[in-house]
Formats: sequence, structure tokens, C-alpha cells
Amino acid sequence: MGENNWKTLLLGEAVEVNPIRELKRGSIAKKVAMEDVTENQRKISHFTHTTFSGSGAKFRNQDTLLARITPSLENGKTAYVDILDVEETAFGSTEFIVLSPKKEISDPLYVYYVVRSPAFRQFAIKRMTGTSGRQRVPSDSLLNYKIDLPPIPEQRRIAHILGTLDDKIELNRRMNATLEAIARALFKSWFVDFDPVRAKLDGRPSGLPAEIEALFPDSFEESELGPIPRGWEVEGLGQSFEITMGQSPPGNTYNNEGIGLPFFQGRKDFGHRFPIERIYCSAPKRIVKPGDTLVSVRAPVGDINMAWEKSCIGRGVAGVRHKSGSRSFTFYTLMNLRQYLTRFEAEGTVFGSITKESFNLMQNIIPSGNLISQFEEAMYPLDELITVSHNEIQKLTMIRNVLLRRLFHEV
Repeated sequence: MGENNWKTLLLGEAVEVNPIRELKRGSIAKKVAMEDVTENQRKISHFTHTTFSGSGAKFRNQDTLLARITPSLENGKTAYVDILDVEETAFGSTEFIVLSPKKEISDPLYVYYVVRSPAFRQFAIKRMTGTSGRQRVPSDSLLNYKIDLPPIPEQRRIAHILGTLDDKIELNRRMNATLEAIARALFKSWFVDFDPVRAKLDGRPSGLPAEIEALFPDSFEESELGPIPRGWEVEGLGQSFEITMGQSPPGNTYNNEGIGLPFFQGRKDFGHRFPIERIYCSAPKRIVKPGDTLVSVRAPVGDINMAWEKSCIGRGVAGVRHKSGSRSFTFYTLMNLRQYLTRFEAEGTVFGSITKESFNLMQNIIPSGNLISQFEEAMYPLDELITVSHNEIQKLTMIRNVLLRRLFHEV
């Protein structure tokens, strides 16, 4: 990098790979599974307490976990361990490689960002071995990776800058999750549990403004889905919603130069709420509008996202919007129906799928149009905050990724 006091070392000289960690067989310990590590996210999202059987990667705080198996390695599953007590040892998937800093040589968080860098990941991917679909990178093959290593204070300064960006990204993600939980709770209260109707039926206050409470009936009637609020309808999804099934354009229209529209082919393009731009299409066949709900219709089936710009969808995705144009009612309706959508995952075929006919026949309870409008009005500020926060996440992620490429290029 040009600094006189920087050194170029092999990874095996700067870190310990799969260091020895003591954990007694039969003891109860924290366990981190592969699904507990989120792609391109530093924090471990979840863990369980379970009996250690003697198998699995063992690690402590300040270690880095690197997924070594396809497709987790390619997708960027890399986590920094900070969920443990002092001197506590945990364990996880056998498909993790554990990297631990060497004292006075490497800073723990700096090591994490070296391993997180695109250059390192490409180095690891090129050294994967095994049969197609079950390829792994051998731990020993990583030891000769060359890294630029500044003095410890400079490592900490670099890691702090990158860590601050990741902290802000994580804060925004948590805020979005909280806002979405509020919206889902309101949807469930109004349109699944029918709380305002039950309150009126029992003569209790609903807690809603009078003009909104007046839109709910005060009794139930029978339907093919059981008791529903009087005057509401049970309809196939295709009666109330416009459904656009994706169609894949010719492969020679795909590009990475931003020509045409963002192109989403399936679940692999989905993010936390909004899809991730991977490729573009210059000759789109099927188009969705900003705010349309996106549903994964080919294995794995049933994941939900929302289009945040005009986009092209391939055959693994469907776009859905209520005929009133309500984006929020559409999104939370599909989120509520997700348990039914996932049933198509393995119905009679090796690879599950949802057809337009399946959508059309899926029954759903539809309230009055005025209530849908009120829900949309109530949700608009929340959904706008989520969108603004998402845009900030995108910008911060771009800055962080640029820094990762520039700071940790392959030497």
C-alpha cells in the first residue's frame, strides 16, 4: 500500500486457522448453525443452547467464522463472534472455518474485514474442491493468502471505520424490522384476529378513532373459511389482486452495466425486504412497478419482497398488487399468506412451484375498500420510513464495499 511500516504477511502468519478450543463432550453450550449467519452481515443473528456431541467448529469471542461450503461461501456468510462471555467457548456447523487473530500481530476486527473482503473470498472460491453442489474450500489452502498488515493501531483505526459503517447498517436494519413488526401486528389485529369487530360485539372500546371504528362491522357471519366479519368477502387471490407471473428474457439481454431494468430471477435476488440489484435486462418481458409485492414462485417457494423501483422479473418471481393500488395491504396480505405459499414447495414434484392458477384459487378474506384505504393511510408513514432507511443502507453498503475493495486488494 505504500506505507513504510506496513508488512505483507501470509494469512497463516497473521492468524490461527481452526485454533484448538476446549469444550467438553456432553456439556451444554451455545451453538451457531449456518442459518444463524446472515450473508454479508457481521453480527450473528441467532444461537441456541444445546449439548455438544464432540463435532463442530469451536470458537470464542473475537474469532471470525467463515462458511467454507457452496453456496454459503460465495454468498458471503462471514461472522464476527461477540455473543459469548469472557473465556466462553461455543460451537457451530462443521462447515465453518475459524480464524483467530495472533496477539500483537493482528487486530480481531481487522482480521474479520480481511476475510470479508471480495479479494479474499475470490481467493477462497478458486480453491474449492469436491463434486458440484458440495464443494468446499480446504482450510490449509487459505494459509498462503497474502495480506497487507499495518501496525496494530492502524489496523484498529481501519476496522473502526468499517465497523462504524456496519453498525449504522445494522441499526437501520433493526429499525426496519421494528417498523415492519408494528405494521404486521396492526394487519393481524384488523384483518386476521378481527379485534375491532370483537370489541364492538362485546361492547368494549376498540381503542381506534371513531371514524375508523365505524368502518368495522359489529358481528360475524359464516363463510367457507369460518366466521368472518359481516359484509366482508372470501375471494380467490386473483379476484382482488393483479398478478404478474415472471418470464425470463433471452440470456443475451442480461448485463452488469445498468442497461435496461433491474432483473430479478428468483429468491437468490431477494434481500431483507427489498431485492438486491445483481444484473440488468435490456429487453424486459414482464415488468413490476415500485411498491409491487414480489413472491418467489419456484423453489424455494414463498419468500416475499417488495419492488422499490420499476423492475423486470423472471419466471422464478411473481408480482402482486391489490386492485385498489394499495402496496401495504398487498405486502402484509402476502406475508400473512406465506405459510400457505410455502406448501407448494414440495407438492408432487421435486422442485415446488406456484402457478397463476394456484394464486387465483387461493382464498383470502377481503374487507371493505374503505378499510383497505384506512390501513394504507396508517401504514404509509411507516413504509416510507422503511424505504428511506433502506436507501441509506444501500448507500452505506456501497461505501463499505468500495473501502473493502481498496483496503484489502489481493497482493
